[in-house]
Amino acid sequence: MTILVLGGTGRVGTHLVRNLTSQNETVRVLVHNPDRAALVPDAAEVFVANILEDPNGARAAFGGVESVFMLNAATDHETVEGLLVLSMARAAGVKRFVYQSTHSLAHLHHIPHLGAKLAIEAALKSSGLDYTIISPNFFFQADEDCRYAMLQHGFYLNPVGDVGCWRVDVRDIAEAAAKVLTSDGHSGRNYALIGPENLTGPQCAEKWSRALGQPVRYEGDINVWEASMEPYLTSWMIEDVGAMFYEIGLHGMLGNVDELDTLTRLLGRPPRSYDDYIKESVVAWREPVS
Repeated sequence: MTILVLGGTGRVGTHLVRNLTSQNETVRVLVHNPDRAALVPDAAEVFVANILEDPNGARAAFGGVESVFMLNAATDHETVEGLLVLSMARAAGVKRFVYQSTHSLAHLHHIPHLGAKLAIEAALKSSGLDYTIISPNFFFQADEDCRYAMLQHGFYLNPVGDVGCWRVDVRDIAEAAAKVLTSDGHSGRNYALIGPENLTGPQCAEKWSRALGQPVRYEGDINVWEASMEPYLTSWMIEDVGAMFYEIGLHGMLGNVDELDTLTRLLGRPPRSYDDYIKESVVAWREPVS
């Protein structure tokens, strides 16, 4: 069967495509920009088309596809793009549709880029497609954005607050998505994907400090985070994600033991720990660049 992956060159999608191709699955990756095509592994097919600018061209990507994985980038047209993909999948007779949403939408749905996911979820549930939703918590790998600040200035910038998030490794998200795409028994499910523990901002900073062997202080100020992102994100996205961090500071992104047990069964093992992610990252960051 051919699996179409949308969002196949990002933090989750890259691992998903590699996972699927390692199982000898036939994978097609739809990218909007030709520059992203080079990021797709040779074992996967690349299809270049912009869904919004060339919907007819994008529609051809669904030819012969049995399963679709969709992870939309956070853009100001995320909802429109997601709904167009659902329409194309239905018209093409896709048999299985897996959508990556997000954890804790009940209290985050008013955040623009997360509210888009709620609208897409609702459309998917009424589409008639055989669907599964995966809803991951805050990624471990978001700490890559803090790397320079931690190493050079001793600050942990992600303002995840004092309530905490049951953060998760993107490799576990990708593995869970691959399981759902390639096995039966997941129809109509919404899998909350979480890590093995709740983590507050100060706890994250403390763990990094121990692993790096140098002081790392939790900053916690959303304004400081926003200023640090100005060279990399659009103004609206900084405002949007800043509002998300404000809500996370109030309510967290809290998982529970039942969610942890469900992911453990899905993976066939416990999810990766934050401590292990940090240890791996510290080793990688200290390797000389050739």
